[in-house]
Amino acid sequence: MADELRFIDFGLIKPAKIMAATEAMYRLADREGTSVGYIWHPVKSIILGYSQIVEKEFNVERSTNLGYELTRRISGGGVAFASEDSQIQYGFIGNMREYSIPFDIIESYEMICQIMSYALEKFGLKGVFKPINDVLCNGKKISGSAQTRGNQVVLQNGTLLSDMNIREMLTCCNIPLEKISDKGISSVEERLTDLKRELNREVGLDEVREAMLYGFEQTFDVTLSMDELNAKEKKLTDSLLPKYYDRDWIYRHSSKKTSFGSYESSMEIREFGVDEG
Repeated sequence: MADELRFIDFGLIKPAKIMAATEAMYRLADREGTSVGYIWHPVKSIILGYSQIVEKEFNVERSTNLGYELTRRISGGGVAFASEDSQIQYGFIGNMREYSIPFDIIESYEMICQIMSYALEKFGLKGVFKPINDVLCNGKKISGSAQTRGNQVVLQNGTLLSDMNIREMLTCCNIPLEKISDKGISSVEERLTDLKRELNREVGLDEVREAMLYGFEQTFDVTLSMDELNAKEKKLTDSLLPKYYDRDWIYRHSSKKTSFGSYESSMEIREFGVDEG
């Protein structure tokens, strides 16, 4: 295992831009066998998992009216909902051989989700992995993750919740507005938590950021080498960015359209005619 892990802090960023950067880093890392960790502070956003049906997951009109930006990612899993200043999200693109990533999906989630458990440790909290891809704190979900794999690397994205606006989350879902009551919110709070609720205080996102850096260091026994996108990654990110605003990508799975639009068969790189070089 390497002594250093290349690491990028993207700061506050739009969902389309971070998903384009994620795909660019993932494609190039899979070709070159390299690894990178990264974090970002999401704007108000909803990021669909690769195979999710748009209308089944949320109400597009309500979400747009509330200022949420929508895109779809290349990894699986459920919706990543981010209300304003509610969390720090992370990514790990790791060479499976170099970091001894288990072939078994659940075992690999359990290994990489230690990032969240160590981050919670910095707050004096205990994180418990729950298969397939969640981390619980005091029996409630505080972190979820999603994965995809290439030939050489695994990509895992996830989040650590700090102050989630549950009412807005429910408003964005396909739930009749009259059913979004204090009782409904309490029901969600029985299953979902965040740092503010667990610590009974405001938690700054800088605190969350530092805890997540610690989580990466402890999980992989590395020193983080802070960096930014290189020239190849920037070029590929810029080329892929239109994809993450493209309705054919966002609505590739829709109750109104079961075909994939312009994303029918080949890999996304080829679909856009993007040159990785």
